Amino acid sequence: MTEQHHAVLGWAIQHAPTREAYRRSTGEDISPAIDRYREWLEENIIGRPGDDLADDAEAA
Repeated sequence: MTEQHHAVLGWAIQHAPTREAYRRSTGEDISPAIDRYREWLEENIIGRPGDDLADDAEAA
């Protein structure tokens, strides 16, 4: 995946009108699933802002 793909995916995850359009077209709310996916990404792939900053500073 390119950076552009990552940016588009991030936009779709956070863009409320896109979530609402999905809900209207399918009849189901995608927000809970997207929220779980975002949390998983933060925990396993990208980290959360502020995580391990103290450890990195100590290691330096």
